[in-house]
Amino acid sequence: MARIDPVILVRPETSPNDMHGLAAATGIVTARGGPASHAAVVARAMGKPAVVGVVGLTIDRDDASVTAGGRTIPEGTLITIDGTSGDVAIGSPRIVTDGADEHVHRLLAWADDASGDHSARDETQRLDAAHTALRNR
Repeated sequence: MARIDPVILVRPETSPNDMHGLAAATGIVTARGGPASHAAVVARAMGKPAVVGVVGLTIDRDDASVTAGGRTIPEGTLITIDGTSGDVAIGSPRIVTDGADEHVHRLLAWADDASGDHSARDETQRLDAAHTALRNR
């Protein structure tokens, strides 16, 4: 499945035997676990989001579905996970980002000062220019 579309691995808990699935998955969801659980530690090491310790999550391997919050979700259903908040949503929710706060603006001003370039550029270009200027000093 992971060769065609991104896949979220959903398991009661993970073990070293799940490494192929963990490597192929875009993210991980488990019924048991916490911040120091196998799933959480491996996901962090691989740079993947994980939601662990989902209360009431049951996996039905025979029916190829999971049940959570009284709702049964069949295999192949699009879900979105947020490893920071622990949220799991069905589908692809609308993403809202806040504008840069005062701290980001201050950092970018310092980057412009370091690079000597105050032209209009996106944030990544501004930070890259500062890194380059500081490396070349």
